[in-house]
Parts: sequence; structure tokens; C-alpha cells
Amino acid sequence: MGSIRKPETVIDDKAKREALKTKRNLLYKRYLKNPQDTHRALEIKILDDQVAEFTRQIDRKGAT
Repeated sequence: MGSIRKPETVIDDKAKREALKTKRNLLYKRYLKNPQDTHRALEIKILDDQVAEFTRQIDRKGAT
């Protein structure tokens, strides 16, 4: 039963990761237009950290 849910969870994690990456890329494009906007840089850093965490979760779930 656990193996049935595993692919769904990995798919969900991948979808969440892709959504975060899309949001991050949009923020980065805005940041390039105004690099003095340090608040936007902080938002990008937070999103990068979240993307990395989802990547680690996907890797762990794929290894089990």
C-alpha cells in the first residue's frame, strides 16, 4: 500500500518544486531590472532554499 502512494507523493513534490522554480524565475527577472531591490533578493533566496528542500525530499523518496 505504501508503494502505491510513493509515486503520487513524488509527483506532488515535483509539481510543488516546479511551481517554486517558476515563481523564483519571475522574481529573478524583476530583480535584474532593479538589482538594488534587496527585498526581492531575499525572496529569491528563500525560494531557492525551498526548491532545494523539495529536491532533497524527492531524492530521499526515490531512494526508499
